[in-house]
Amino acid sequence: MLCRLPAAHPKRPVLESELSKCMAGYRGEQSIDSVLAALPEKECLLLHDLRIPSTPYPFQLDILILSPSFFLILEVKNIAGEIYFDDDFHQLIQTKHDQARAYDDPILQVNRQRTELLQWLTSKKVPIIPIETLVVSANSLTIVRAKNKEITEKVVRRNSLALKINSLAEKYQEDILSKKELKRLTNLLLKAHTPYIPKLLKTYKISADELLTGVQCPNCRALPMKRKWGKWHCQSCSCCASNAHLAAIRDYALLIKPTITNRELRDFLRLDSASIAAKWLHSMNLPSTGSTRDRVYHLNWHDFAADWHDYS
Repeated sequence: MLCRLPAAHPKRPVLESELSKCMAGYRGEQSIDSVLAALPEKECLLLHDLRIPSTPYPFQLDILILSPSFFLILEVKNIAGEIYFDDDFHQLIQTKHDQARAYDDPILQVNRQRTELLQWLTSKKVPIIPIETLVVSANSLTIVRAKNKEITEKVVRRNSLALKINSLAEKYQEDILSKKELKRLTNLLLKAHTPYIPKLLKTYKISADELLTGVQCPNCRALPMKRKWGKWHCQSCSCCASNAHLAAIRDYALLIKPTITNRELRDFLRLDSASIAAKWLHSMNLPSTGSTRDRVYHLNWHDFAADWHDYS
């Protein structure tokens, strides 16, 4: 969305702040990948950012570690400064630059995730297996404080995560699930996983008309690229790309709506040719409804998002 908002748009500071928070969380998960990479591959399976539909709301797990003898849910927090786990009021208090800020208690959060996962596993008739939970402080410079020993058992710093996992492995030595059952369960979880696609325009009260249209340069991010001689050409850096329009179609699906017509595609890409637009829509094998004249294409972007990382 930020790539398609004018530089002077009044909502940019809010969106940039939200993006910064999201990226901090993402970097926090990345920072413990090296720790998790040391786990025995044949014995443990790792699932990141799993989101499972449930009643009344879906639940999402930062990291789920599956082993034959126990499961482990990791809630990763990448918060700088000093953090204090206040069990009296069930809040996490961050102090940074002499400013204090309260967050929801991540221990309560991960315990709630455990309950929801357990209910889901029961509904799938998965054998009862111990499910442990941990809150991981991913920032090595963060000072972690708590007065309750029960909290210190549930919160670990990144550099001590491996020791904690090894301790749990020693605690749970009896296999409850076979490798075949574990693989079947993993497939069930992945099949149930539903990516979260926020309705950003509605959330931030931004009209689709305020978005910048056109195909964005994959090299310098300038808008719009020009279509000539069968390729997209950037007027800012002279980059040349053949499939840069796929990223623009993804943007349309994520930001505006999951359906598109030939006319809407041309308007968003700033493309003149209806025949080229029809060719692209047909080549993507999208499900469609309606007659040839009024055909509407359904953009299930995550089904082919893996092909969209390379636009050159």
